[in-house]
Amino acid sequence: MKQILKGILALGLISFLAGCGDSLIKAENKDNSPFFNPAIEKIKSKYPNCEIYDYASIKNLSHVDSKIRNSLVQFVKQQIQEKPSFADYCNYFLLKNNENKYKLINIICYKEKNNSVICDPTEAKDSKYLN
Repeated sequence: MKQILKGILALGLISFLAGCGDSLIKAENKDNSPFFNPAIEKIKSKYPNCEIYDYASIKNLSHVDSKIRNSLVQFVKQQIQEKPSFADYCNYFLLKNNENKYKLINIICYKEKNNSVICDPTEAKDSKYLN
């Protein structure tokens, strides 16, 4: 009987701890951009051991001070609106590696004259505030 109770308590504790993590928003193509999939593929090739989340997930990183979280999200929104003139697509993604370390990635994509899509992901300097 004691072993059953210990097992139930252990299972409950594991479930509780697993549910206490940050709730991150999976990246999705909200605006149906033709550049989204090439951008994601380029990120996956450059950062193969990372999960890709929407930048809005920053708001849910409980280990980061709320003022920093809110400032980062506002900064990212502004940067997306003010994308470079040569860019056809500009976005930010939050990456999480298997060691629970985070990176904020900026990706810019553009279409060349031969219709090939070029995407360039770079780590945002503000990533340092996420860990």
